[in-house]
Amino acid sequence: MIFVVTPDTVSNPRALLGGSPPRKILTGLRSVFPARLMLDRIWWRLALEYPLLRYSFALSPFPAAILIWPDLALPISGAPLLMFLFINFIEGNVLSISDPDRRRRLLPEDEVARRRDLLESRARAVLTRLAAGRDMADGEITLVVEQSPMAPVPPLTVISVQTEVEGAPVVALDAQERAMVTEGLFDDFHGAGKLTERCLHRLSLRENRFLHAVTLDARTISAHARMAALARARAAGPDAQPARA
Repeated sequence: MIFVVTPDTVSNPRALLGGSPPRKILTGLRSVFPARLMLDRIWWRLALEYPLLRYSFALSPFPAAILIWPDLALPISGAPLLMFLFINFIEGNVLSISDPDRRRRLLPEDEVARRRDLLESRARAVLTRLAAGRDMADGEITLVVEQSPMAPVPPLTVISVQTEVEGAPVVALDAQERAMVTEGLFDDFHGAGKLTERCLHRLSLRENRFLHAVTLDARTISAHARMAALARARAAGPDAQPARA
């Protein structure tokens, strides 16, 4: 599941305030949920990222055992160490891959390098097109791709574009720009030379690194890229004027 985060796509834009690129969003201190709340399936997937819900689910066998064996209610409720060990097992061995050997077996070394290079080249292409379309002349713009460390559930990828703006690093993107980001980064189907969300998630699990950031200096954008952005704006119609970052 891919969630492009901007102030317009979240229910609590104030949660995006503060920090500097690359700012964590998925694992930050403030909760970020889609603007459609529980009507969006991404909302339910995001809810799994917050420990309170996960711990409640992991500890659910204990109150069930109390209901089944009420005579054992006192020793069961008074076993915090057992509960801690149970949560630690679920978090480290079921929801994630803590064993370094298991992680290394996920991908061969050459495939790791290929996927990393492919992500960086595509991210630079997306940033170039985005910055040129906004007529950025200077400054830096960063594409931040953050993924969930949970292995057995569908991958969750949170994408944001960030700049060095004091107090508000997350850039507001319109629908066309959000589509450009997702289509420019990921392919729909797996294959040689392809990069899907699951391909990147496997790389993240293998490296135990779930935040990927690529930064582009607007001064390095070529005249050809700027002319292409101008041509796209003209083709889109007179109302589609480039926005200043």
